[in-house]
Amino acid sequence: MTMQVTVGTIETANAAVVGNSFSEALAADWLAFNADKKAATVMTYGKAIKNFFGWLSDNGIKNPSRNDVIAYRESLCSSKKISTSRLYLTAVKVFSKWLASKGLYFDFAAGVGTPKLDEEADTHSRESLTLTEAKDVLNSFSGTDEKTLRDKLIMRLMLNCGLRSVEVTRLDTTDIEKRHGKTFLRIWGKGRSAKTARVEISKTVYDMILDYLHVRGAKFKAGEPMFTSTANRNRGQRLQTQSISKLAKRTFRAVGIDSPYITCHSCRHTCATLLLLEGTDLARVQKLLRHKSASTTAIYRHDISERNDNTVQTLSDLLDVA
Repeated sequence: MTMQVTVGTIETANAAVVGNSFSEALAADWLAFNADKKAATVMTYGKAIKNFFGWLSDNGIKNPSRNDVIAYRESLCSSKKISTSRLYLTAVKVFSKWLASKGLYFDFAAGVGTPKLDEEADTHSRESLTLTEAKDVLNSFSGTDEKTLRDKLIMRLMLNCGLRSVEVTRLDTTDIEKRHGKTFLRIWGKGRSAKTARVEISKTVYDMILDYLHVRGAKFKAGEPMFTSTANRNRGQRLQTQSISKLAKRTFRAVGIDSPYITCHSCRHTCATLLLLEGTDLARVQKLLRHKSASTTAIYRHDISERNDNTVQTLSDLLDVA
């Protein structure tokens, strides 16, 4: 779904819908409908709806439901500021309500709450795992079948290399590069239009990739997905971010980690936090995570400071003294 966000003459909205099916063409009609609003509002609506359709495309969703909007909200909160997430989700809700008012599609975003501003202090919104927990996660996989090798590799890439779920889904079998005696993966990062970044991988991770692709019988041809579904109904198709989120949650629960604050995105936080705990230079962590600003990477220091904070226990010990 490549969307051109332009505001022009309204075309008949009904022409964009056949049997109340969801269509990208409706977004242009909606933007034109709002053309008389403030320029800043129209611009925000345009950016928001383009982002939403991009997310739908990345996840292979053609007819969004309320659950899809909830998943989209979590995706926004894990990658954007809470204030931006609120604006983007509000635009989707307004768009959804407009569709329903025109009888074009049901109000698929009805009842989905927007993120609260008091969550802004926790922009990255999700906690990280301890080193022991991360090891437990990886050691929970046993077996040499395609699905087990795939799932363990995905979790390793997110924990070890800080890859986002969308970056994992965009990987192809031909994205492995050898340079100067090191191995890299070519990455299509968030907000990018192509695979403009690369991330170094260890020999362990490289061997895991080769083992998985060998068992799967990959052909290493252009455009072939690195990770594919093993389900009967869509076997061989590119894995989507929703599947990876479910995989992460399922794996966390299997090792006794069941918290709303531990999500798929927590793997990326874990990667950064563990490296900083080991004394890795902030600039190196910034480079690995591909942050534009060092201040973004520095947020992960909060987790370290929280883990090392024994203020309450210190006072408790003092109060316990007779």
